[in-house]
This record gives sequence, C-alpha cells and structure tokens, in this order.
Amino acid sequence: MKEHSINTKKTVGKNSLNQYLRQFEGRPYFYGNASHAFYDIMMWLQKNRPKKKPNIVMPVYIPAKLYRFILAAGYEPKFYDVPEDLNINLEEISGLIDDQTQAVFAVHFFGVPVDLQPLKSITESAGVYLIEDCAHSLNASYKGRQLGSTGDCTLFSTRKMLQLHCGGVLVLKTELWDFKPSRSERVRSPFTMVHFAGSRVKYTVNNWMKAYSPFKQSEIPYDGYIDFSEEHIVRVKKMDFFFRWYINSQDLNKMANERREKFLYLLNGIHDLDQFHPMGMERYAKREETGQYSLHSGFVPFSMPILTPEGARDQVQQALCDAGVLCFVGWPEAPFGLKGFNGAEMLKDRLLELPVHQFMDDHHLKIIVDCLNSLRVQVKENKSETLVSA
Repeated sequence: MKEHSINTKKTVGKNSLNQYLRQFEGRPYFYGNASHAFYDIMMWLQKNRPKKKPNIVMPVYIPAKLYRFILAAGYEPKFYDVPEDLNINLEEISGLIDDQTQAVFAVHFFGVPVDLQPLKSITESAGVYLIEDCAHSLNASYKGRQLGSTGDCTLFSTRKMLQLHCGGVLVLKTELWDFKPSRSERVRSPFTMVHFAGSRVKYTVNNWMKAYSPFKQSEIPYDGYIDFSEEHIVRVKKMDFFFRWYINSQDLNKMANERREKFLYLLNGIHDLDQFHPMGMERYAKREETGQYSLHSGFVPFSMPILTPEGARDQVQQALCDAGVLCFVGWPEAPFGLKGFNGAEMLKDRLLELPVHQFMDDHHLKIIVDCLNSLRVQVKENKSETLVSA
C-alpha cells in the first residue's frame, strides 16, 4: 500500500466519542440508530410548532427507510436534487421552503463535505430548523469547521462509521422548547453482542484468507423499497448498553486516520481511470506536483463514491464482489418514481461505493485497484456484456 499513500494528515478531533461530542453546543441523545433520532425531531417540531400540512425539504437521494419515517411522522417531503458533485443548490432549496416547512435536511453524502453556512443563513431567515445529517461523517471538519456544528441539530451514525449493528446520536443545539426523547424501548445487548462477534469473526477470517469469503460476506444486498399503500409505524429505540460502552472505548482519531489512508490509496490507484470518476473530489483532495493526491485536513470518508460508465455499474459491482470485495450502490430506489430529478436518476444507475472502512486490509484495497484497472478496457469497449474480474 505504500506506493500510493502520501500526506494523509492527522484529523482534528478527540479520542473517545464522549470527548468528541463535548465540543458541540447542545446535549447528545443516544438512539438505536440515527433514523430514530430523525423521526423524534420531526415529531418534536410538529408538537411544539403545529402546521396543518407540515413538510420537510429533503434531498431526493435518500434510502427508502428514511422516506418511510417521513410519512410515519405525518410530513410531506419536498425534494431537491443531488448533482454529480454531491453538493447542494441553495436557490433550489430556498424555493421549496414555504409557511408549512418545519425543517431543511442536508447531508454530507459518503463523508464528502458540504459548506452549510450559506444554507444556515437561509433557514434562519425563514425561521425553519436545519437538520445536519452526519451519518457518513464522524470526527471530520471542512474549512476548519467541524462537520455537525452548523445545523440546529445533528445526526451521527456510530453504526455506520464504527461498523456496528446499531447506534445513532442526536446532538440538539438549538432547543426552542423542552425536548424529551420518545424512546420507549432499548435495543437488546445480547442481540448486538452476538452480531458484533459474528461480524468481527467474518472480517478476521476474510482478511486472513485474502478476500475469500466462506461466510458469504461479499453477497450483494437487496435494494430498498417503499410501499405507499401501507401504514408506516416507527418504534423509537435507545442504544443498547453494550454498544454505549464499546463506542466510547474506540479511538476516533485512529478510525479517521485508517479511513483516510485507505481512501487515499484507492484515490491514487484509480485517479487516471477516466471510466471511474471519484465524486466531489475538489472538496477533499489536492493534486500535488508529483501527480499524486493528498487529502485536505479534516476529511474523514465513509466510502469512496465513484461514477461508473452508463450501463456498467452493476457489472462492475458484481466483478468486485466475485473478487471478494463488497461494494454498495447508494440508494437505487431513489428518486422513487418521481420525475425531473436528473441528478438522482444518474446516481441511482451509476454510483458505486468503494469501501474504505477500518476493518479492510491492504489485500482488499489492492483487489479494488487491480480489478478496476483490468475492467477499464472492457467497460470502454462493451458496456452491455457481463464483466469479469481480474
């Protein structure tokens, strides 16, 4: 891995999650996952500032689960598009806000940072909440400002960033009214402990066997869905005791640096492949005189989102899976049959997430680089045929 790893720079942050959260204004609340916290905030806003037909301004590129939670809270989603660079269009968002809007929801997709200060000015003027989604960001900063410090409230996902089976945190910084979580039950620790142990055994064996997966770890998961005819019900849960202990035993600096190092290896391994384009790169990387890239200080990725050629994404994903590396494809269920969202339509068909989590070893990273390099000619010459891995 050394041939590509240069200048990752240490990230800004504290060691434990509790130390990290103390730097934010406001109190943290721990949930079974971040989606439960999102539901709680929507219900809290509507209870204390009732609207006849409450709506929330959202990116249309979201998982079906989040859409179901919006409907369960009795809200109408007003969607804005997500472009190729995963940024936001302030004019589009501003045009969606009306007198029934309770909140605007903004996402740092896959850890690619967005400057939310201009959007915060818009939401403040309109008198609506800004919900900052940091489910793909932890211990990260952008332009010297911690991600998660701009919104009126912030959602973190320890489940995603620490590779767990549950865990989300809400930090409520602007509390106009008394907030009481509606968490009525707790995720059971025996359940999480068993799944946690199983996942760690899978990672260990998979690394030891150089990406061979006797546990079927690399099976491609099912896509999401949404049934608009069914009743949507949410059971809001607390984080379990085991993971409350575990996440505070973890060194967030170590997690961040491991993700950065793996991301940089992939970036420098594929940046000359025109067929596979890393997204939003101008906001997290700089090309040096040597031709190699370095990462901006504070950038902590969840995954590496790349655009694949039109019609080739599923074949590329399958080739990587066959080689022993599981790659996700964002949310191909979005934009849920809605028309006019060209950015989301493109992402649903072409986005592929290259994994950079802390439990991958060098062998997996080399598989990704070698596989994509071997596929570039096949992708260019014949996108309709099934591709094979290196």
